[in-house]
Amino acid sequence: MEKSLIKTLLRIVQNDDEKTSSSRGLEQFANMHQIGHLQGRSYVFNAADKQIIKDLLKVEAGIDADSTRPEAWDGLSRTESLALASNEKLSQSNVRLNRVAVKALAGSVVCLGDEALKLPDGSHLELDWQQVAILNRHDGVMLVENWEAFENIHQLQFEPNMASRNPLVVFRGMPQVYRQDYVVALLDSLKLPVYAFVDFDPSGLVIALSTPYFVSLIAPPNDMLQAAFKACTNGARFQSQLPETQAVLEQCNHSEISQYWQLFKNAGVALPQEYFLSGISLEITNELTQY
Repeated sequence: MEKSLIKTLLRIVQNDDEKTSSSRGLEQFANMHQIGHLQGRSYVFNAADKQIIKDLLKVEAGIDADSTRPEAWDGLSRTESLALASNEKLSQSNVRLNRVAVKALAGSVVCLGDEALKLPDGSHLELDWQQVAILNRHDGVMLVENWEAFENIHQLQFEPNMASRNPLVVFRGMPQVYRQDYVVALLDSLKLPVYAFVDFDPSGLVIALSTPYFVSLIAPPNDMLQAAFKACTNGARFQSQLPETQAVLEQCNHSEISQYWQLFKNAGVALPQEYFLSGISLEITNELTQY
């Protein structure tokens, strides 16, 4: 039983009025259980119908309709919602509230508190950013722009060029999954040097520039990067990014970013970071969605 339907049914049985606005879900429910009747654009439920609804709520969802208000689940966690009903999906709370995705590079361990965890390749930890900030024992952060690259960072084809011996690898986030403002809050709290592994295009450079405590780009040796640019044909995406990035990059005073910007301009293509993961072809990386 869907949460929206349950809330509607609770309002029906707790309201003295026999009429309620019709909806597709309510219509299907009424037809299935042969209760109520349609009157214009409203459904009418008498006292007997309402008692049946109460019984159905109790049996199908574990809800006491006499003591449970329709808004009772708002703001509750999945666990807390179990106290009101047998269906934990009724909760509206974001199960990834404050969560960030972290891992370590291949062959390294995640160091949080007294724990040193070696994760299987392709796996990660999902943790509250505040907990990570308190427990962290890493000496730097490697921020990864795209999920595909984060998930497969163990397949990176070159040695990351950074001073950190064992960076905490953090996914930058994307809408409705791991919020980027949680990542920013984590970086602000850690105050550690951040090395950005982003797409090799104008937007990637701007992302790096806007990252708190950004120090340097994670990039392959120049000969490898130049060869990749020559093989890449994604000039349209490069051009589409210029209106929102060119002015920022032309005025940039970060020496490394300025050098890469000149290199990227000469190439004139947008190269996804996934190109440098083994087993992923350039044809596939050209089609990947940039978050």
